[in-house]
Amino acid sequence: MKELLYFSSSDLMIQVSYKEEANSIHYFSHRILSFGERVVVEQYLLTNIAVKTEYYKKHPAMLNYVGIDSNLVKELNQFHLKNTLNTLKKKETVVKDSVKNLIDQSLSNYYFEKIGNTLIEIRRLVTSADDNLKLRSCASRLKELVQAYNMHAESQVTIEEIIPDELKVYLDSD
Repeated sequence: MKELLYFSSSDLMIQVSYKEEANSIHYFSHRILSFGERVVVEQYLLTNIAVKTEYYKKHPAMLNYVGIDSNLVKELNQFHLKNTLNTLKKKETVVKDSVKNLIDQSLSNYYFEKIGNTLIEIRRLVTSADDNLKLRSCASRLKELVQAYNMHAESQVTIEEIIPDELKVYLDSD
């Protein structure tokens, strides 16, 4: 068994291996460990790694700090790079979602206003007894605006919900 461990509290990369024949856990670090760091690392290894092995079932058992492995610096740099890239991807996703929400909100407000203007125009056409062709054109435009609104709004509406009762008689809402 061979594992890489990262301790974020001290920006420390550890490589740990268990050798079953010797019943020993060996670990390397990418830099010199302070006494406190070594205590934390060894406590972690004994409570989380050793229990997955035969370490406590056989005797003798050894825990060895072997020293510095310069290859771990490369591993640490790769870990930081991957972590940075993941953070950037998450931020990019948040920004894209925010922009999409802003666009959807703006467009839903725009279409909401256009729907209101079209209803006012339909009312004007009904009260002025203008020709039926303009009324049908407004009704068709109203249906298109409702569809466009629904593409960008959180809540969906139907054309029947937005046409006032007194105008339903004049409009073909099928």
